[in-house]
Amino acid sequence: MGMDSPHSGDRVSTIPHIDPKDPLPAASPPTGRWAEPYQQAETEMWTVHLRLPELLGDDVRLVDTLTATNRETLAALMAQQDALAANAGSRVSET
Repeated sequence: MGMDSPHSGDRVSTIPHIDPKDPLPAASPPTGRWAEPYQQAETEMWTVHLRLPELLGDDVRLVDTLTATNRETLAALMAQQDALAANAGSRVSET
């Protein structure tokens, strides 16, 4: 390796450089009915929100927010809601 390269031989050369004039990287649109689950700091409860709650429709069994004590229970509740939405023909189940 020559000494003429400012970053030759060190780890810095493997880090990509982003110029302030470069466009932002493309982000794919969110998929699925649910946003990303999170754990509330105060209660330690797991919570997830529906991405498009305005499309719930008239089925009173469908909810826009789920809360559970652990992530596994939350996942089961999400699957249950997905099945209900599919059976109800909710437009949200398609997004």
